[in-house]
Amino acid sequence: MHPQNSKASMLQDLEKSFKTEIDAINGVVCEYGRKTGIPTPANDTVVKIVKGLESGTYKFSTDNLKLFSFPAIPE
Repeated sequence: MHPQNSKASMLQDLEKSFKTEIDAINGVVCEYGRKTGIPTPANDTVVKIVKGLESGTYKFSTDNLKLFSFPAIPE
């Protein structure tokens, strides 16, 4: 298979309505961040979106990118 035809396994799981490995990948980063007092906003948002896709709360859409909130980069 050519790389341009490859899909991430998590995307394949979502497309087949399977539960993903989000907790073992991004969720563990969030967990360690909470334990050590380090914010993990990007990982928190990824987990929220993927769990929302799993549960049907969110639909497959690039509009989900609007759920990310990043601080402005100083000039």
